Amino acid sequence: MDTSDRHFQSDLAEIAAEKYKAGTLSRRGFLSAMGALGLVPLLGNRALAQASEVVVCNWGGEASDILRDLLGKAFEEETGIPVRVDGDGPSPGKVRAMVESGAVVWDVCDSAAGSAMVMNDAGVVQEIDYSIVDKGKVLDGTALPFAVGNYIFSYAMAYNPTMLPGGVPQNWADVWNVKDFPGMRTFRKSVRGQLETAAQAMGIAREEVYAFLDDEGIKAAIAKFRELRENIIVWGSGSDSQNLFLQNEVAMGNIYSTRAFLLKDQMEPGTFKMTYDGALLQPGMWVVPKNNPAGAETAMKFIASAQDPQLQADWFVAIGNGPINPAAAKLVPAELSEWNPNTPENVAKQVIYNDEWYGKNQVAAEELYIDALIG
Repeated sequence: MDTSDRHFQSDLAEIAAEKYKAGTLSRRGFLSAMGALGLVPLLGNRALAQASEVVVCNWGGEASDILRDLLGKAFEEETGIPVRVDGDGPSPGKVRAMVESGAVVWDVCDSAAGSAMVMNDAGVVQEIDYSIVDKGKVLDGTALPFAVGNYIFSYAMAYNPTMLPGGVPQNWADVWNVKDFPGMRTFRKSVRGQLETAAQAMGIAREEVYAFLDDEGIKAAIAKFRELRENIIVWGSGSDSQNLFLQNEVAMGNIYSTRAFLLKDQMEPGTFKMTYDGALLQPGMWVVPKNNPAGAETAMKFIASAQDPQLQADWFVAIGNGPINPAAAKLVPAELSEWNPNTPENVAKQVIYNDEWYGKNQVAAEELYIDALIG
């Protein structure tokens, strides 16, 4: 679509928004118009959110139920305002379409730091009100002007000891050693969280990974993946990676720590292990779209409520989201502490996700990476 077409499309959206605000266009008609223009994908005929509730958008599945029953219930008990969870997935494109068309239906969104930066650059998210949200209740570096940490997860090494009779991997170099550790591996189909493992397999120290991954370092890491190509089954979603282990299709791989948290209970005793050695630690982030229906203050109060350390610990126990609030670590049951990516001991073992690196390099690295694995 050329520039004139986009401007015309935006003008149509503005006319529809004006008619809706004036009461001459119904909510159903307004959303239908936005959908026809391609500005509000996947909204269907769902009505606009009302200010009497908070709508939190995440990425669906069991996580939506846990968020509703745990964080949502706690907020409703505290304020009397019900929380509804929408699992459509708050991609930057959807949030931008909502804000620019005047059809905002989400109050708080579960995002990633990189996506939050994209939305901030587009001018479609609000600044976090740190007079309501507490900067002291998140991991250092996750209280950004336009987004704030909500939980922690990692890309971590998982393996099935029963499929590795010669011994289990101790580091990423072992994952690349198919002679001594035969079997299929799994890595994410997207580059995010993956090149860091290849760098470490080449002997790069955790704290030097991103310094190494300049243009030449990226090419070297991609070449490292080419070496392993015939032993890799890629996963596109967290459930894919989980199923690969459940079906004994892979002996080891790099998966979300949240999926590993589920697998520890789903697989037979002794058939599944995970380590945070050399893992990549990454925060999830809350963002608030501009002109959210419930109002900025209510959205900020929901985020502040979710910072409660006991809620954070309960959230981790329920689904494996590491507590963003450091004070929650001591509230996690002792038998689960080793699975928490945000304990001081586990943080010290990991590479800390670098948003600036991804902002600069992800697009180019993605193309090379996919070609190396499946091109």
